[in-house]
Amino acid sequence: MNRCECPTEESLGCMTNLSAIAARNYLTRKLALHGIDMTIEQFKVMVVLWKEGTSTQQNIADFVGKDKASVTRLIAGLEKRSLIARTADENDKRCNLVTLTPQGIILEKPTMDVLGEATHYLHRGIDPQELAITLRVLKQMCQTLNYSPKESE
Repeated sequence: MNRCECPTEESLGCMTNLSAIAARNYLTRKLALHGIDMTIEQFKVMVVLWKEGTSTQQNIADFVGKDKASVTRLIAGLEKRSLIARTADENDKRCNLVTLTPQGIILEKPTMDVLGEATHYLHRGIDPQELAITLRVLKQMCQTLNYSPKESE
């Protein structure tokens, strides 16, 4: 079955997936139009660091939802562009700490401004009450899908 054959109007999974792809592509284009050379995955890494200042690679991997090897490549790309720096954790040499550089800090405002514009655009024309219901349903869906069967035993 190709994407065109997916019964989108009948499947919450298909609709959320198609919506996520469209939103991701839109945000990528908006970032590029504003001269911000960053993939969505790199953006997610930066969001963790903008919130936390410093984080472990494992914490970033957990937030981004990628394996540690994939996050290591993302971090290497951001480090190559001087947006972040990696150092060994003094308490645990096996653990790398990832920190924003001054260039990475400066990038937060323009990047988050683009995200705000994109979010406003994506939500335009949607009744605020319907948006609230949609967000509540999607959060419930995420909780349901992340529910551990061991907890019910």
